[in-house]
Amino acid sequence: MNLLDLWKAIVPPPESKTELGEAAKQLLADPVLHLALRRVEEKLVATWRQTAVGEQEAREAAYALLCGLEQFKGELRLMIAEAGMAARERPSRAGQ
Repeated sequence: MNLLDLWKAIVPPPESKTELGEAAKQLLADPVLHLALRRVEEKLVATWRQTAVGEQEAREAAYALLCGLEQFKGELRLMIAEAGMAARERPSRAGQ
C-alpha cells in the first residue's frame, strides 16, 4: 500500500456534493495551495518558454503538465458549482 492509498483509507473524501464543494472551496481559499500552484505554474511556463527549438518533447511535456494543473483547478471549481446546483435543487424538491 502506497502513501496515497493509506491516506485515502484514513481520510475518505466527502460523499455529498455539498460536502465536496465545501472542501473544494477550502482548498481554493488556502494560501499555501495557491502559492504551490503558482510556483508549479511559473516553473512549467519557464520550462516551456526556455526550451530550445529541438526540444519539442520537453516543451510538450511542460505544456501537458500545465494543462493538467488547469484541469486540477477546474475540477475543484466544478465541485463548487455542483454543490451550488445541489443546494438550489434541494429547496425546490422540498416544496413538491
